[in-house]
Amino acid sequence: MASQGRENRKVKRVALDLPLKVIISSIGAQVRYEVSTRDISHSGFFLHFENPNRFPFNQSSILEVWAELEHGRAVFFNGKMARVVPKDNAVVKESGGAGIAIKIVQIDKENEKNLFDFIAKQLAAGTAREDVA
Repeated sequence: MASQGRENRKVKRVALDLPLKVIISSIGAQVRYEVSTRDISHSGFFLHFENPNRFPFNQSSILEVWAELEHGRAVFFNGKMARVVPKDNAVVKESGGAGIAIKIVQIDKENEKNLFDFIAKQLAAGTAREDVA
């Protein structure tokens, strides 16, 4: 059943060989949290957390997100928590761990193009693989 959900995805996820640095904050907040991810797509990314219930945001939070594609080159977008995958979830074993999915809800054309180009470049270079978990 879980694999059928992956096959029905509108956007394929990509597993990167090297993690991206990601900085997240609530809109307008001064406090920022630095995390990393290897699991991205054109519509968002998945952050692996040992205990995702301790994530300092909730599903109604609008987030400001900076994902550093390369040293000194980041994309910016607004995102929301799409789902939380707790450790005791049956999907965890297949997906590689507990964590939080962040969905892109607003991104400008330049940042969107940079994200799409980065993903395409990683796939072409063999430093990423399509359709993880």
